[in-house]
Amino acid sequence: MDTGESIIVSENCCNRDHVMTNDVMDLSSVRVLLCDTDVESCQEVLALLKKCCYQVTPVYSAADALDALNSHGHCIEITLTEASLLISNGAKIFNFIKPDINLKHIPVIMMLDEDEIRLVLKGLMLGATDYLVKPLSSNELMKLWTHMKRKGSSQLVY
Repeated sequence: MDTGESIIVSENCCNRDHVMTNDVMDLSSVRVLLCDTDVESCQEVLALLKKCCYQVTPVYSAADALDALNSHGHCIEITLTEASLLISNGAKIFNFIKPDINLKHIPVIMMLDEDEIRLVLKGLMLGATDYLVKPLSSNELMKLWTHMKRKGSSQLVY
């Protein structure tokens, strides 16, 4: 689905040094790939992520997510993805990220419409780092960067 948005990647997008002051991360340098097939839901989450100052690339299908990971994966630091995109179609996104040495550091966070334990467990077993239940809040999203630290995807500068 063409939303009129294009992916813009700066030349220095791979600078994985992030500055922390007083235990607060500068979120303006953190790049998030947002994957949601529901355009309205995607726009809501996009607005919240931008409010938190993340750099966000929204996509609306598994194919678009794979394209973004293939072309810009080296710059993406967190993937926030609708659970159905992760679990359906043979878990293509996980199967693309896990074996790739340049991508396997990316934490994959599932978004669920409801807190259904069966989906949560399936996603976590496939390789999701964590999950969030919609509707999301700015407070939840402001903490996304902590998954980068846990997965070791960046070297934080204190």
